[in-house]
Amino acid sequence: MSDIPGLVRRRVVVALAAGSLLLTAACSGRADDSSESASGSSAGSDEPIVVGMSFPLSGPLSGAAAVADGAAAYFERVNAEGGVDGREIDYQVLDDGYDPARQAENARQLVDQEDAGVVLTFGGISSATAPYLNGEKVAHVAFGTQAALSDTDTTPYTRGWFPDGSWEGQVVAEHIQEESPDAVVGVLGIANDLTTSQVDGMAAAGLTPDKVLTVPPGVVDLTSQLNELRGAGVDTLFLAVVGPAQPATLRTMADIGYQPTTYLYSAASDLATSVGPAGPENATNAFTAQYFKDPADPRWADDEGVQAFKEDIAEYGDEANADSYLAIEGYGAAAAIVAALEESGGEGGDAFAEAWDSIDGVDNPAILPDMQLSAGPGSRLVHQYRILQFDGTSWQDAGDVVDAADLAQG
Repeated sequence: MSDIPGLVRRRVVVALAAGSLLLTAACSGRADDSSESASGSSAGSDEPIVVGMSFPLSGPLSGAAAVADGAAAYFERVNAEGGVDGREIDYQVLDDGYDPARQAENARQLVDQEDAGVVLTFGGISSATAPYLNGEKVAHVAFGTQAALSDTDTTPYTRGWFPDGSWEGQVVAEHIQEESPDAVVGVLGIANDLTTSQVDGMAAAGLTPDKVLTVPPGVVDLTSQLNELRGAGVDTLFLAVVGPAQPATLRTMADIGYQPTTYLYSAASDLATSVGPAGPENATNAFTAQYFKDPADPRWADDEGVQAFKEDIAEYGDEANADSYLAIEGYGAAAAIVAALEESGGEGGDAFAEAWDSIDGVDNPAILPDMQLSAGPGSRLVHQYRILQFDGTSWQDAGDVVDAADLAQG
């Protein structure tokens, strides 16, 4: 991962011409080019488009800095291809250490001092920053699963990049009920609203877990929790503890001989940080409900999108990890932002929100085959999943594409 200081200023020219490499936009309608955003210059200006980011580049969630690296690589790669009617993207990154007060302060700095037209934030604390950005009518893209980030009536300028956390719970529950209708189901997750939303999603699919255990982020030794689950007869486990705890828990399960059918949280199923450190043999036959390509998975070695991502990381990534799933998430998000800026004429505010919501059938280098970006429930662009199963080397398809928009809502 690159060493990113408190403020990183990456001034890049981003090509937003239709048909950009690996990004085929099929958006319905173009936002009015004459509209003026609350932040940023009007269409046709030669002023830079400021895209600001407040992310945890330090502290316990500093791994998220890889998202910033991936986004930078996409923006800078497109730099070589032209610009938004000749305009530059001035990409700036501020460290918030996952502190809501710092994130709010950073957002104010990016808007008031840097004239950001689009601001990117990370995690559930984005919900506290959203009111300010919406009050300023600044386009806000949040990397978070919280349902509040889908409430476009309350925060009309906020759009969530990750899928709503409840949807994965629904997809997993549907698969469990199809494969093992008599399963005794347990959930082992982190003690925040991510696990709550996942369990709510399972309930919406008609499955109430028999045992739900949560631990604070950063707790790694979960032997007692695993013994409690085994003692309760849990034979099917949704494991979503994230970070180093995820591979450690898989290793512990092998050590104590606890072998439930296991579903790994999508963001904790990658080879580089979860399955690999766990020992692939300890994750063999596990399932995951997934939407993105893992750049470390040999399955995608010849994939056009992953190849482009790795080439761009090598050229523009400032020593970023080309095997990082977070980096490819940032890369894919940058591609979506570019698609919206194409439609908005480089504008933020209302024009950007309208352009984002008009996206329909857009290819994205980070997303699994047979999936495209389309504005769905809560204006989220990613709402499709596929059940995958780990074969000891790679994640393989174990189900059809499922669209959360089609699932029963609880």
